[in-house]
Amino acid sequence: MSWTHRGLLAGIVGLGVLIVLSNGRGSSKAGLDPKKSPIKGSVYAASIPVYPGAKYESEMGGNYSNDVGGPATSTSHSWFFKVDDEMDQVTSFYTKNLPQGAHRAEAEEGKVLFEWRPPGAAEGEQVRIWIGEGTLQIGETVKAKPGR
Repeated sequence: MSWTHRGLLAGIVGLGVLIVLSNGRGSSKAGLDPKKSPIKGSVYAASIPVYPGAKYESEMGGNYSNDVGGPATSTSHSWFFKVDDEMDQVTSFYTKNLPQGAHRAEAEEGKVLFEWRPPGAAEGEQVRIWIGEGTLQIGETVKAKPGR
């Protein structure tokens, strides 16, 4: 077998290993495929898994500006869900299934908060996951598009 054939074979084997590894990671991080998320219209939040069995309730959003009546500098949007499982079980799910770089942050009493700054996000852009007894909120803050 020539060196060219060996190199080509090694490249094919390497590509196969990468495909297998990426498929394995996707299955262990339930819900990370934004195309399959019930969170629609988001920039980053659809990359967050929605807790299995969570029931969508509502969503809301708003704009922020530096001056009263001034142009929006950032926007926020949150999706709200009802969950039947215990808060510790939901927290454990998110501890295991959030994207790399997500971390637990200080939250108000009776809540758990995770924060994540997605790769490539601008300063101030982030996703937050709030867990409460019977509730789940996934929200994002992103830079406003010019003209809004």
